[in-house]
Amino acid sequence: MRRDLELVVVGDGPYLAEMKQALRGLPACFTGVLEGEDLAAAYASSDIFVFPSATDTFGNVVLEAQASGLPVIVTDRGGPRENMIPDRTGLVVAAGDPDALVRAVIHLADSPERLSLMRENARAGMERRTFDETFLQTWDIYGSSLRAGAA
Repeated sequence: MRRDLELVVVGDGPYLAEMKQALRGLPACFTGVLEGEDLAAAYASSDIFVFPSATDTFGNVVLEAQASGLPVIVTDRGGPRENMIPDRTGLVVAAGDPDALVRAVIHLADSPERLSLMRENARAGMERRTFDETFLQTWDIYGSSLRAGAA
């Protein structure tokens, strides 16, 4: 157990009560749903963004976190994996493996130089990302799929 690390859970969901119970007595803070300046403050005061979902189809919050200069930790399943660059803007762990998730957090917490570089990469990567560019990439993927299906 690392008492020098604090987990901040932003949001709500069906497992919130269970999470609060499981983490009772540990350095964990539950903010509830945050929006606007409060949400921006939560990003700004964090060091790492962890999004362990294996079912989310896109993961806007992964983009928001990187735009805020946060390295992300995501799973190898679902859409959020597509919104980061492994080992440059964050880490990818096996879905459903809480030990891998903990190891990734501890690794970044114990690697300040790597954490700093990933922070810079995350922010820089999001500065270059635009809705137009994303649309054109998606359009190209659909076009390639259609051409492959017609062949």
